[in-house]
Amino acid sequence: MTVSISTNSPDSVYRFRNYFANKDVSCMICNDESEVSLFDLNAREAEFLLNAFTKHFHLRRIAQLAHAS
Repeated sequence: MTVSISTNSPDSVYRFRNYFANKDVSCMICNDESEVSLFDLNAREAEFLLNAFTKHFHLRRIAQLAHAS
């Protein structure tokens, strides 16, 4: 499974990449430094990492924002 995380801030892209690299997750910066892609994850690993990631950076997923509206 591949997961992509997009942002408008190049600084955030590097912070996100470093976060996942420190967790030994295969990742790469894509789309002119506006996206981090994570590779070789199964669904359970992806869910766990994204939950930890969103909590660490105080973020919410787009799906959660859509339901909140």
